[in-house]
Amino acid sequence: MSPETDLLTRLDRELDALPAVPATTYLLEGRRARRRRRVAAAVTAPAAAAAALALVAALGQGGAGDEAQLAQEPTSVPELTNTPTIDYSADPDFVAPLPNNPLEAQDGLDGIDWFTTDAIPSWAQEYGNHGPVAMSPEGRLWVAPDAAVRRVIVDPFTYGEAGTARSYAVEATCACAPEQMTDGIVWVWLSADGSGVMDIPGRWTDDFELWVDDATASQQGRPSFAERLVQFADDTTSEVRSGSPDVRIVRSELDPELGPDWVQHRRAAAVEVVSGGQTWYAVAVDPGDGGPWSQAYRADVAPDFEGFLDLIAQGYL
Repeated sequence: MSPETDLLTRLDRELDALPAVPATTYLLEGRRARRRRRVAAAVTAPAAAAAALALVAALGQGGAGDEAQLAQEPTSVPELTNTPTIDYSADPDFVAPLPNNPLEAQDGLDGIDWFTTDAIPSWAQEYGNHGPVAMSPEGRLWVAPDAAVRRVIVDPFTYGEAGTARSYAVEATCACAPEQMTDGIVWVWLSADGSGVMDIPGRWTDDFELWVDDATASQQGRPSFAERLVQFADDTTSEVRSGSPDVRIVRSELDPELGPDWVQHRRAAAVEVVSGGQTWYAVAVDPGDGGPWSQAYRADVAPDFEGFLDLIAQGYL
């Protein structure tokens, strides 16, 4: 058994209690996180310094305990001392390429059925840890006592449809944020069915609504944001095409050199694209097992496309 196969087997076994996410997802995120750590250590560009270590943690909601009866009435959420140093709440005019999920975040919790507690309920914990928000067994939005909600999108999977809220996307500050995220901001989407993801801004975008659009794509049967930027043209070559009619490929490099931390692959391509008036870089990779996938990067990770190629060749991205 190869080391990679052994790792995948162990991941599948250890993550049984989490929502159904292929172990390869965690493996790929781990590799990307290692590349991002190397960026932060070796590259002095502001965007590279902002590429914080990613946290992708499923928020298990199963089970109900006596804690569910705690504090059923809303109470005030405390102000945190780790005031954000970067304003991630900016709402740029950028519209994600089609097929997108057009979303509009609201400020705060007005009109939302929410509550908080002094203690952390068992159903809001995962291996003793907790996120900034969770769904209670009764379907209400719970806010952690050490969290403050900044923005919310109600029902991002069925946005704009009437009915009882079954999912939320939340931008919050929380003492529970990864220690690498010094401003304490975390992004979460969670659903009443127990599925969910927690991430940190700056990993590939600072746009909360764009992140939610991308995070909801898989369950809605849509391509990811990166796949809407670039896809392989067919199943045999490294030629690429734009993944959406409103994306224009400016330059491409077929089978570029990729650093040692990239997944083993049989073909790859790097591109510079323009979408919605903004420039992005992206890499499409086909590992030959599990299907091709793409990764997007903000244009400010490198001074130009040649610089981007250097970064992926040296393993900094």
